[in-house]
Amino acid sequence: MKKFLSISLATLLAVSVFTGCAKQTSLPENANIPAQGDELASKQTATPTSGVIPTNTSAAYVKLIAYKTEGYGQQSVADFNMALAPTLDELTELLAAVADVSGSISPNDENYDFFATTMTFSAHELFCEHMGEEFTLFVPMSKQSRPCNYLDEYGETVYDFNCFVEANVAYSIINPKLVTVAERDKALLTFREEMQNYLNGLSEEEVAGGNIKTMLTDKSAEGGAGAAQG
Repeated sequence: MKKFLSISLATLLAVSVFTGCAKQTSLPENANIPAQGDELASKQTATPTSGVIPTNTSAAYVKLIAYKTEGYGQQSVADFNMALAPTLDELTELLAAVADVSGSISPNDENYDFFATTMTFSAHELFCEHMGEEFTLFVPMSKQSRPCNYLDEYGETVYDFNCFVEANVAYSIINPKLVTVAERDKALLTFREEMQNYLNGLSEEEVAGGNIKTMLTDKSAEGGAGAAQG
């Protein structure tokens, strides 16, 4: 069937490979989005599927969670994104709201995945469309092996072999009317997972001795990993 979402690894920002039992700092998770929305809750009036909204949440949290409606994942990307910010002013407010929630939400929050995945992807796409830029996905990867016999100051395991990768991945949604929010989210998350699994499967010799940038780029091009179809 025809492919409606295309993914390709466009730019590797950084690759570091080193050995030795020294302090390491893992790469940060995706933070592609600023964000804040005004009358987001009024755009969709269905009851959020998350159930009880946690107490002491910000106004931005309450407004954004209104979009976690029954069956929101089956909406088309085009319709979902348009409902979020049909005007430039609302886009500015949406970006500020997403940034506000992203900077304060706990991974233990029952709505964390909705904010970290769906809202983050959609806000970034809207921002890129406004700026005339291609969509990009931040993909941090790491491979560590041979744990040392001590922990760092934070109580974390220190490894003798370390490879950290930061990559920007370009993607396009050829027809956002034919791709659902759930399909897009799954495609991008699957791409991240597949790239990490590929790095995990490489030996230390392949990582340290080969051209890891070329290897990862070639892997990303195999069949358009994670592409949604319709």
